[in-house]
Amino acid sequence: MSQFSSIATCFGHVVLAAVTGWSLKYLPSPNSTPTVPFVWIMLWCLMAYSMLGIIRFSHPQPGKMLRFLYEHIALLAKVCPLPFLNAQLYLQPDQPLFKQLFQNGLGYTFLLSALVAYVLCNIFSDLNRRHIGEYVSTAVLLLNAVGLTLVSCSSENFWAMGLVVSFVSKHFLLPLLAERYRMPHALLYTYGLSFYEIFAVNAVIDVQTSTIRVIM
Repeated sequence: MSQFSSIATCFGHVVLAAVTGWSLKYLPSPNSTPTVPFVWIMLWCLMAYSMLGIIRFSHPQPGKMLRFLYEHIALLAKVCPLPFLNAQLYLQPDQPLFKQLFQNGLGYTFLLSALVAYVLCNIFSDLNRRHIGEYVSTAVLLLNAVGLTLVSCSSENFWAMGLVVSFVSKHFLLPLLAERYRMPHALLYTYGLSFYEIFAVNAVIDVQTSTIRVIM
């Protein structure tokens, strides 16, 4: 990677850190979340990703440990965003028993899909088999995109609907854009995560506002 690309990618992580800080400020407090605050956890993972990215791409000669940590947190940032958002949207209390059991099952299934993708991407991390991990992560993304589409349509959560379009488009278009314009994929993906955070925070706010409105 050229020096200019490293600087640009480092700046992209700085932007992501700033957006993550904004997102953490406006995301409803974990104490007010009736379930496990999965999106809050995801945002802190993305904050760690951005911090490691700043160090990784600003360092002239990053060490093996730094590269190792960055690669693994980058993998989490790749496979976890949609499953974690799905888990928070599906695992909602105060619903009819059958519906709650069904949605809880789906929520935990989405979380499990992220774990499966993370493990398999690590198993097939060598160059000759990396495409297998890519296929698995793509399948997990599409599965979670369908799940997010269903829950967003049923609750008229337009932020979540927009996130589906944004995240799926990013997954398929960014590699093409990176190749065509010779830009680092990590740079484009990091900017894409900023959009994820904005949409995800507003989707969670919309859900909690709707819940409060129904209770009142």
